[in-house]
Amino acid sequence: NAGARYEGLDRFEARGKLWEDMEEAGFVIKVEPYMQRVPRSQRGGEVIEPLVSKQWFVKTEGMGAKALQAVKGGDIQIVPQRFEKVWYGWLTDIRDWC
Repeated sequence: NAGARYEGLDRFEARGKLWEDMEEAGFVIKVEPYMQRVPRSQRGGEVIEPLVSKQWFVKTEGMGAKALQAVKGGDIQIVPQRFEKVWYGWLTDIRDWC
């Protein structure tokens, strides 16, 4: 497990160690200084970073077709009935979620 080398390190320490390891392995092509705006917490001033999480995906085609058929077949009733048009609009133009 490559991550084990950095496990338990502070994120800034881990980045430094990772960079050193990349240089040692010959993966670094060049180093250039640059300025970057780093978002900080208004309250505490700490650096705000995105949280890496597992990506999920929902294939909606089959689910949408079943939901459409349930209303068309009378298994589900939309109340008030005028919202059936909205229901059909949502489910006929349905896209997969990611």
